[in-house]
Amino acid sequence: MAINAVVKVDGENVDHALKLLKKKVEREGLVREIKKHAYYEKPTEVKRRKILKAKRKQQKLVRKLQEKYKYL
Repeated sequence: MAINAVVKVDGENVDHALKLLKKKVEREGLVREIKKHAYYEKPTEVKRRKILKAKRKQQKLVRKLQEKYKYL
């Protein structure tokens, strides 16, 4: 995954340029991707993580629908 993030610095406003760069990197998800690949994850762990993510997503959807339709 290659990211070409370019931020031009005008004058002495380096802090603002750094802030813009951080926003661009965050938007691209680069930090999250680096942390994810920082160490080896077993295939069973990947599968387990995906299943848990799907369960959380389903629970969130159920909560939203319950709130929308006021069911308990």
